[in-house]
Amino acid sequence: MDTGVWGWGAAACWWGPAERAAGSLNAASLREEQLHLSLLVSSGWRTISFHVVPVVRRKLGVPALEGVQQMPGFPEGSLRRILSQGVDLVPASAQLWRTSTDYLLTRLLGELGSLQGHRLDSLSILDRVNHESWRDSGRTDGLTFGHLKMVLLWASVLFPAPEDWAELQGAVYRLLVVLLCCLATRKLPHFLHPQRNLLQGSGLDLGAIYQRVEGFASQPEAALRIHATHLGRSPPPRIGSGLKALLQLPASDPTYWATAYFDVLLDKFQVFNIQDKDRISAMQSIFQKTRTLGGGES
Repeated sequence: MDTGVWGWGAAACWWGPAERAAGSLNAASLREEQLHLSLLVSSGWRTISFHVVPVVRRKLGVPALEGVQQMPGFPEGSLRRILSQGVDLVPASAQLWRTSTDYLLTRLLGELGSLQGHRLDSLSILDRVNHESWRDSGRTDGLTFGHLKMVLLWASVLFPAPEDWAELQGAVYRLLVVLLCCLATRKLPHFLHPQRNLLQGSGLDLGAIYQRVEGFASQPEAALRIHATHLGRSPPPRIGSGLKALLQLPASDPTYWATAYFDVLLDKFQVFNIQDKDRISAMQSIFQKTRTLGGGES
């Protein structure tokens, strides 16, 4: 039987305050029957804690993406090349192993970083706002970097055009509309296993988190240490009427999880600046449909 390739990797990480000196390696967790080493790395403004675990790489496919040759928003051939490397097996207990897609997701983010635009910049901004504002500098439970990473991957597919990411303000709002929809519907699908809801069973107060995210989307300058005009040439967007009702639509009709629907949300925030006629037409069609459902509310 093929046993795969052995190695060590940082299969899990999170952001948090330093409990030890940055750069230290702590083996105490091994005495607690945890199959990982803890490694702290300073990022300059806070500390990242990595779990270093043994990894077995296997040539196992990702069922949800079998047969998919190209995905919108990613460089041509990148998805096939990355998925061909297989998935990792990491310890689930002293006796059992589980599959992990962390390495594949990291490689996909790397591909996005190779493109022109502000994809990773927008992720970095929301990660910092999440830590400092939405989670009160890590003192309260809330969204993780893993949640935000998944939002970026979905946003990159839903907004595949280079012009979607050309301006930093517009890039940030592309992540925000996806995140708000996920919080409103209480569903964030895993990018490689869409049947898995990453918000289900999280124990988070999703209603409270939604209010914080919506508040930031309405007045971003209140949570940023830079002036809001640094995000782009246009003034900070404001939420139009009927947003909350719009955000609920994918919960009852999954077909709304599409570019045209999210373009309507961008238009609500006054950051839909796409010139493509087909995309404008599709957005307007969905807008008319939502007006019918909402009794003509605009």
